[in-house]
Amino acid sequence: MTRVNREYKERLFRKLFGSDDMKEDILSLYNALNNSNYTNKEDLVLRTLGDSVYMSMKKDVAFLIDSYLSLWEQQSTYNPNMPIRGLMYFGRMYDAYLTENCCNIYGTKLVPIPTPRYIVFYNGMKDIEPITKMRLSDAFITRPENNDFEWTATMYNLNKGKNEELLSKCKILSDYMCFVNYVSEYIGKGYGTYGI
Repeated sequence: MTRVNREYKERLFRKLFGSDDMKEDILSLYNALNNSNYTNKEDLVLRTLGDSVYMSMKKDVAFLIDSYLSLWEQQSTYNPNMPIRGLMYFGRMYDAYLTENCCNIYGTKLVPIPTPRYIVFYNGMKDIEPITKMRLSDAFITRPENNDFEWTATMYNLNKGKNEELLSKCKILSDYMCFVNYVSEYIGKGYGTYGI
């Protein structure tokens, strides 16, 4: 019997976009998402490798560039709880950032922090919109009358016909999805993906 490694999408995404060796590809995807034009790899500081604070986020990619703290997650299954997960992850990252930079959040001076950008890349079976803004407030037991508190995750559906413009702007992401689609087709024919 052939075993199927169901985590190959996450592992491959992390390998492509989560290491110092792949900073050019990270910048390529970042630029495609934000209509920016960063080219200096030294401007990008990964936050997921070699730091015990982030070891629980092994399949995620987090990095600092300019004044932004970005977190990318790859999801093969639709999960409406991404905003609360993102809030928790960013809480850990901000805690580490404040500690590393010796920031005093108990003083009278406002402490500047990097602006968060939380992106979820989805390539599962459920048919969802090309871009979905997921909101933490959707999970609140009691909906507030105002929107004084909100946290969001922006989900990009990478399946065929959903975000062709984004894929055309980032070759490595397009190649990743070609591979994912090929493997999904292969599995669908009953061959399995042992060892991927």
